[in-house]
Amino acid sequence: MPVPFTNESSPPEQLFLEYAIQDVLTGRWPHLVEPWATMYVDSIREQRYGDAIWARYHMEGNVKGGIIMYPYEGDRKPVLDEIKIDAMEAKTNEPRFFAEALELYAKASATDGHPEVIEILFEADKAEPLARDDEEEE
Repeated sequence: MPVPFTNESSPPEQLFLEYAIQDVLTGRWPHLVEPWATMYVDSIREQRYGDAIWARYHMEGNVKGGIIMYPYEGDRKPVLDEIKIDAMEAKTNEPRFFAEALELYAKASATDGHPEVIEILFEADKAEPLARDDEEEE
């Protein structure tokens, strides 16, 4: 059985679960909405990291029907598509943090309700990195 996450004063990792449990519980980020903020905390505590990431993308209150409601209608996209984009950007621009995140997610609980989220991250790890902005300028 995996060892539960116990350092609630620090984020589990920097890319997809960047809010510390303690900060969520104490209202440091008052814009976070329920039930997603509680789901985020509970999921991390139970090592259901796919559920935690899913809650993370919802807890700012800008998701309706699985679509992230960006201000410009043309920018709106399904949560899973945004996770794929963010994963590829993280792999390309923050490879060390991305590798650390994958180490954590490899220990996800079998009771995770969103294993497809974790699968997306590991698929991104196998893919070629995106062209970096600084490489395009050369």
